[in-house]
Amino acid sequence: MKSSRTASPTFVILLLLLTLSTCLINIHASDQQEQTSSPTLRRLSSFQQSYTHLIPSDQAVIRHGRRDIEASVKAHGWPSTIFSPLCEAWAYFEAGGSIGKSKDDTSNNNVRDNVSNEASWRYLDALVEKGGIPALDAWIGDSNNVDPDGSSNGDSSWTYANSTKLAIQSAKSSSGSLDENLLPLALALRAHMPHCEMHRSLARDVAIHFGLYNVVARAEPPAAFCVLSRVSTEKDDEKQTVLWDTKVLADAALLPPALKVLEGVKIKQNEMEVNYASLLMPLPEESYHPDITRKNIDDDDFMFEEEDAEVKKGPEETVAILYGQVGTTAFASFYKALMESKVKFVVRHMGHIAYEEEMQASEQHGHGTLSSTQSLASRAIPTALQGYGVRLDIRNVEYKAFDDGPNDKAKDGDSEQSQPDWNDSEHHPDHPARNEYLAGINLKTIMERLDAEADTDAPLPKDLQALQTALLQSHPAQLSSESIVPPAWKRRSLSLQAATVIAYSSDPLETLKGISQNLPSIAHSLSSVSVAESLKTLAEEATDVAAKVGAVSPGWGDAAFGFYVNSREVNVERPSFNVFQLLDVLREEDKKLRDLEGTVRPMLEKTMGVLMGEGRGKGKAFNILKTIRKGMDMGVEKLVRFGKKKSEALVTDQDNEDYDEDEAETSGSSTKKYRIDVGRGGKKAVLYLNDLEKDPEYRSWPNVEEMMMRMQFGQGPTVRRNLFTMLIVLDPASGNVHPAINVLPHLVNSQFPLRIGLLVVSRQDATQKKPSKPGPWNSGNRPFHARDSLILMRHISKRYGGMAAMSCLINVFQPHSEESPSVGDYIHNHVSLLSQIGVFPEDEEADVRQEMELLLKSPPIDDGYEDAFEFATQKMISPGMSFFNGIPFPDASESAFGLGVNEVLRYEQQHVMSLVMQGAITDSKPRSVYANLLSGDNCYKQYHPALRGSEVEYAPMLTNVNDLSLIFPSTNNPVDIRNVDAFFVVEAVLNFDTIDGVNAALNFFDLMQSAPARWHSSKTVSVAFRIVSNPRNGGVNGDPSKASGYASLFCLASRFNIKTLKRAFEIMHENKSFLDAWNSFRTSDEFDEETSQNLVDAVSKMPRCSNEGTLDKDNYYTINGRVYPIEGPFGPFLNEEDIKMLLSVEMDRSIGMTRLISPKFLAEPGKVDKSTDESTILAVHNAIVLSATALNHVFSTSAAAKSTPSSRDSFSGIVEVMDSLGSSRERNPLYFSWNEESAKKRLQVEISVICDPLTEPTQRVAPLLLTIRDSLKLPLRLMIAPRQVVENDLPLSSYYRFAIDPLALPDKNPPTALFSNLPSNHLLTVRMDVPEPWDLQQAFAVQDADNLRCDARYGCGDEAYLLAKAGGEVPEGSLAPNGRIELTQMEYTLKSLLFFGQCYDSSTNSPPNGLQLTLDRSKLKGSSLSHAVGEVQVESDGSTFGTVRGDGPESPTSPHDHTDTLVMKTVGYWQLRANPGIWNLQIEKNSRGAEIYHMVDGSVSQSGRLSVSNNASEFISKSLVMKDFSNHGQILLVKRNKGHETSKLFPEDSNLEATHNEGNEVVHVFSLATGHAYERLLKIMMLSVTKRTKSPVKFWFFENFLSPSFKSSALYMAERIGCQLEFVTYKWPEWLRGQSEKQRLIWGYKILFLDVLFPLDVKKIIYVDADQVVRGDMTELWNLDLEGAPYGYTPFCDSREETLGYQFWRSGFWKNHLRGKPYHISALYVVDLERFRRELVGDKLRATYQQLSADPNSLANLDQDLPNYAQHDVRIFSLPQKWLWCESWCSDETKAEAMTIDLCNNPLHKEAKISMAKRIISGELFEESWEELDAEVERYYQDFLTLRQ
Repeated sequence: MKSSRTASPTFVILLLLLTLSTCLINIHASDQQEQTSSPTLRRLSSFQQSYTHLIPSDQAVIRHGRRDIEASVKAHGWPSTIFSPLCEAWAYFEAGGSIGKSKDDTSNNNVRDNVSNEASWRYLDALVEKGGIPALDAWIGDSNNVDPDGSSNGDSSWTYANSTKLAIQSAKSSSGSLDENLLPLALALRAHMPHCEMHRSLARDVAIHFGLYNVVARAEPPAAFCVLSRVSTEKDDEKQTVLWDTKVLADAALLPPALKVLEGVKIKQNEMEVNYASLLMPLPEESYHPDITRKNIDDDDFMFEEEDAEVKKGPEETVAILYGQVGTTAFASFYKALMESKVKFVVRHMGHIAYEEEMQASEQHGHGTLSSTQSLASRAIPTALQGYGVRLDIRNVEYKAFDDGPNDKAKDGDSEQSQPDWNDSEHHPDHPARNEYLAGINLKTIMERLDAEADTDAPLPKDLQALQTALLQSHPAQLSSESIVPPAWKRRSLSLQAATVIAYSSDPLETLKGISQNLPSIAHSLSSVSVAESLKTLAEEATDVAAKVGAVSPGWGDAAFGFYVNSREVNVERPSFNVFQLLDVLREEDKKLRDLEGTVRPMLEKTMGVLMGEGRGKGKAFNILKTIRKGMDMGVEKLVRFGKKKSEALVTDQDNEDYDEDEAETSGSSTKKYRIDVGRGGKKAVLYLNDLEKDPEYRSWPNVEEMMMRMQFGQGPTVRRNLFTMLIVLDPASGNVHPAINVLPHLVNSQFPLRIGLLVVSRQDATQKKPSKPGPWNSGNRPFHARDSLILMRHISKRYGGMAAMSCLINVFQPHSEESPSVGDYIHNHVSLLSQIGVFPEDEEADVRQEMELLLKSPPIDDGYEDAFEFATQKMISPGMSFFNGIPFPDASESAFGLGVNEVLRYEQQHVMSLVMQGAITDSKPRSVYANLLSGDNCYKQYHPALRGSEVEYAPMLTNVNDLSLIFPSTNNPVDIRNVDAFFVVEAVLNFDTIDGVNAALNFFDLMQSAPARWHSSKTVSVAFRIVSNPRNGGVNGDPSKASGYASLFCLASRFNIKTLKRAFEIMHENKSFLDAWNSFRTSDEFDEETSQNLVDAVSKMPRCSNEGTLDKDNYYTINGRVYPIEGPFGPFLNEEDIKMLLSVEMDRSIGMTRLISPKFLAEPGKVDKSTDESTILAVHNAIVLSATALNHVFSTSAAAKSTPSSRDSFSGIVEVMDSLGSSRERNPLYFSWNEESAKKRLQVEISVICDPLTEPTQRVAPLLLTIRDSLKLPLRLMIAPRQVVENDLPLSSYYRFAIDPLALPDKNPPTALFSNLPSNHLLTVRMDVPEPWDLQQAFAVQDADNLRCDARYGCGDEAYLLAKAGGEVPEGSLAPNGRIELTQMEYTLKSLLFFGQCYDSSTNSPPNGLQLTLDRSKLKGSSLSHAVGEVQVESDGSTFGTVRGDGPESPTSPHDHTDTLVMKTVGYWQLRANPGIWNLQIEKNSRGAEIYHMVDGSVSQSGRLSVSNNASEFISKSLVMKDFSNHGQILLVKRNKGHETSKLFPEDSNLEATHNEGNEVVHVFSLATGHAYERLLKIMMLSVTKRTKSPVKFWFFENFLSPSFKSSALYMAERIGCQLEFVTYKWPEWLRGQSEKQRLIWGYKILFLDVLFPLDVKKIIYVDADQVVRGDMTELWNLDLEGAPYGYTPFCDSREETLGYQFWRSGFWKNHLRGKPYHISALYVVDLERFRRELVGDKLRATYQQLSADPNSLANLDQDLPNYAQHDVRIFSLPQKWLWCESWCSDETKAEAMTIDLCNNPLHKEAKISMAKRIISGELFEESWEELDAEVERYYQDFLTLRQ
């Protein structure tokens, strides 16, 4: 059974057929039924009774057959051929090369940086070795002879399945353990089809451009061709691609002469723009074949003529792009020729580039789009996709007849005619099995599946007769129960009851899938299952565990749900779950495990060989490896906490009165940001300007409890507690204002609970490390000094209060010129300011000035400056620094100061508020919040240079170093490794060709010789050193032997004392060659004979330990892998304090890793007593540190997975939970595991899941778990954690399917989402659940996907729908039910993919909201070809003539080749649609934004901080590549142009005066609808607007919910009636809270995205509801002056008195909120889009929506309530009442004046829209009645059908 297809709910869910002849589910379950040992099952014997009624074999129990609904998704614009699997397998491995890398890693445009991905090339090598496949060669010719009707005489023996098999076989040499199973799944899902489609689009453009393909003649292009380009990658000392010449070859034999022609190029013929180079040169992320290593042409081969002197000679080379049909002879020939020529080349799959023309021809011949059921043997078909979900919601749930009473048996929509009562019926003994689905089972079909040769037409055996009878009797009851919702009191235990059924199932995963995806049909039966008390207890424990590890689903009442890959959480709950990202996560995790095992396992086996004997201990080594893997799963924070379980906290000085011994961190977790303890020791040094807890001015501020209540209503965190402390280190005399001071006014004015501290220190004193004093007073003319500032600030704060001092701080400390102001001027400025703000009367200024002068003339002895200086020195801080609760702000000199401040403020506010919410901070505890925060894991005593800088980097584990390379300081005595708390290795990786490298090595020796006996005061720390040679150019001083000598010497360093090792190094350095050094060792009298010989042996023999280019750096230090470049704060000279600081930074990690790993080494029998043995110490020390280094590297690279919502740093303990459950001796019926045997020999990715069975995330995940178990065969562990009580309505009110079929084939077994055996009485609506980058539209549907229902007379399927629509009598026999499946089919098309991301102004870290962006597809824009396509001349070298410039042919332009949008204020979000290919993103050329901004290169740190270097590249456009389904979002950074530092995108003086439409301007009308009924009304509205409006009209319809038949027929009608029509679409952003109800989703689209929905040149729009008919000229509304408002709405009528009581806005909340403003109706409104965009109305509405929608009971009428609620912030212009008349609210007397008639619902009675329209829109007030308009629309539709036929 395919996993993407779900059989009957009852069959799958309740195990109706456990054993065919003996067992059956009792679907008549009642409250009084007798319980059996299995609470959900009854024996067949319980059905034994006297049957009295025999059913004729030709009489059907089912009236209309089985109701099935099938949905599918295709990319109709992407052709699939028999070549597709070959390309997609290659793309799978190509994508694997970037696994674990961020997009920034591949952003370099330098063509020479293309790194080879060996797996993808090994795959191609294997394919090419097979030569051309004859069937594939034949396909090229056959596809060129396809008739318009799709027929072909081609050979059909080669199928898509053959190509898939070939791809998998060829991939064996490239596959890892996971790839063997994941590749077939990826091919079935078509996961990498976008990559191949991108290549096809590029190949098509190139082929058309160079005349290899003629779109008119449609001559098939060659099976392979090659683009050769001569390029230079340097120009004017900048990396920039310059194209010199290009040749295009169609024959591999012509490659050598073409290369010679290019080698002879001496004149630069063309310089290609980067935007278009993608077609002629490899992309940065494309990889070259790894075997091509030599340069194509030596630099000396180029001789420049004098006239070319302006072109600098750079590293020129020839690169090639091979386009081809992979698997053909032509491709193999080109591939081999390029390999032989040693040309760097990349491969792009050519694909079927004639597909567009074939589709067009097929449509012209009346065949529509190419069907996916046509043969792939001779032509291309649309690509059938998987990886999406389909939801069938039951509509009108509020009208459902709930079974709330014991005798109430009502059911929903009982429109069927009464059925016979089969309760006393019996299957006739002489009849065969019935061919129909009864109780979800077709017995005849099952018998055929069990035995293909069985005679199913023969009478049934006796036992099966009884089974058939039971099914007959059960079926009517099942139909009834499927539509009855159990009463509320019976729904409370549904989750427990579902868990019970799963627990007793023979296949829990299939049962879980069936229950979760079909709950509406089985809820009634499920509610009768009894639950054992023991299971209730286990369920309660499971939910507690789920809550403890954070596996909860907030959207489902905190029901349990968590999905983990290893320990990495994957957010399956996200609104747009992306299964393709899950595949990426699996590959990322697998790569980490393979890297870990590949590097660590050999080292562990070697170590265990030392401990246990050569060749022994491999099993033990693997056990240790699994422990290390456990550490990887734990993550950093959990590992640190693990180490602290047996470790006491570090001792800290407690010298401040705020810091008592009992102060401890109460948060319970370590923070990600480190802190500096700038509190302790600063009592006399730091001047605090305020104290919120003590100062009287803060007494009126709320306490903590009051603050929390206020924050619920959107107020700030104002509170009478010192929650936040900012310390500013400054030197007012330096002339530079500290940027942190500029942050203060905003925080203070917003009543932010901030305490401000000043540390005043002279910058010069800090540099000279000595405090100075001011010069002589000199009548106040001497320069003022930092000491003066400190004295004055203390005086002002004490005399006049902290607020006065704060005012001086903000306003007086301003930048000044190079000449410092005098101390007299400084005093004057303070006195003047204090007088201005009213601190003292103006007549006291002289006295105050005199007092201050006296104070500075004769300062107090203890003025506090020395304390401040000493504190700054002790803490290693200096002016320009600032700290927020100890977290450093960026240095004042950094250009990114503003970015960092915002990040720190946001982070710390969230952290502190979380402590408040947890109760860790109250009004009384802790005594000092500041002291509490300045303790814990990541708080350091000093701001050591090691803590500064940008991102932390960890080097990979060195694989070619050994334990003998470790050097222990001479002062350290051997330690008992059993008692070591932490192991460290300090490594110096050095290039001895550099002065820094040599100096660092000599310093290293000195450091080791003078090392302290203890490195830590309270911890037993074992520290070893290692020097690693890092030759960068193949040798030292050009001598490879010398480099090897260094490597060998340090590889055996432990054999020598440090003094000997240092001298040996000096001798190596002093001698120019290795031979000289070798002789010196032999002849030197500095060593004894034995030492000399040992040195000679050491430098001459293996092993050799070197870096092998692990990092692209010359010289750096590492501490357990953490990298500190020598170019950083240390330079080449480390001291003891530096080492101690470096150790402290890594101490917590090392303790955790030591406590995790070391016991595994020391648990060997007979080895514990050797814990002080030198070999054991070396081996264990080296192994533990190398393991820690490997783990640190894994943790640091996990940021590549930051597209997922969480990481190992937020480890939840899921692995520990599952381990404990798996190892328990007592079986837990709610815990299941599979495939665990596969993880006993190698590390494997493990999947862990906790779920409540009745949640939407479980619906999604259940089929995924089946695929993981059965197809990927990964270890899988599942814990069912049901809720004890289900509150309110059904936990699930929809059916669900997820399309993931590993066996799907596009031609023989196309994937679909199939719903089988659905109840016939439900009205259903379809809701698609697709990945975020998908822009999905409906392509085919016979029925109304918004209202799927069964007709009582005709049935449920598409055929029945068409019969019902045609009317008349039912044709005899047309509805014969026997074995019939009533099938409803729907097909959706992937119209495009989405680029989305965030845009930020790099100088402010804020979005440039309103910035206009455009996206255009990269294409060749012509060439110097002077001839028409099809007449291309071929030169003697086989290439086409010419380069890429001129006015040659272009690829046909698609209307989808350009799109535009605006940047939103919220998170800087932007969204643009694109298809696979290369695209150029740029700021709209003629916009205001292009004047102000340009794009810049930048990076995003792991912490999310944006940074732009001072020499960052500036560019006009950014190249984006669309090649996968896993778009992680793009970051776009812009920078202001010179002269526009303060310019605004929307200047206040811009003219937005309304222009009067004289009749020529187009009136733009917007509307949206869903369902056939509203589409009918929409066409009538469209017709009425066009008829009544004098100006040209263009309609903009939102297409997301429109049927394909409407879109095509509406376009035809628009052309006939003389208007324009265009469709717009937008994808609801994932960060904006979504809506689950389809109607509310439509309301949201109606109002929330008006600023980005339309092209930027649309300046105004009028929205008209679909159910309106227009009587007036819309030009009048278009010209209406909105008086400066962004939009205008019509207020609700109040002239119909009988409905006034229903106008809720007249009282209560709305009355109070509106404060006299009218409540407007949203059925019609006009929007001034220019003002709307300028005033950021869209952002304001989205922000208000996000706030209000947090309450599910708010915004009942979303599209209407939202603008009315927001009108105090966004003004609404009230349109005249005549613009909207509605019978429900407006009197009949006002109808004559109405310009539009709206068919709004009447609260007094329900009336169908159509009957209402016929009644209201008729009579003398209308030129045409509604029925006449409807008839006209129908005529256009019939004309359209005739034309299409």
